[in-house]
Amino acid sequence: MDETPVPIPDAQYERLAAMAAARGVSVETLLCGLIDDAARGGGPAPRDADGLPLGVCGATGPERPADD
Repeated sequence: MDETPVPIPDAQYERLAAMAAARGVSVETLLCGLIDDAARGGGPAPRDADGLPLGVCGATGPERPADD
């Protein structure tokens, strides 16, 4: 596959950079993951709470109270 540069507006790049920084990866790595997820037809793979940035918890698991 050819590596073709794709222009990204400054505001979009700033959002991508913030998301990448929160995950501790580069913008390029984040974009590759997003493109791979889109190619598979699904959303990003769920991560357990230990892999998320401080202050973020997973949607399931012991950290989330059960709905009554």
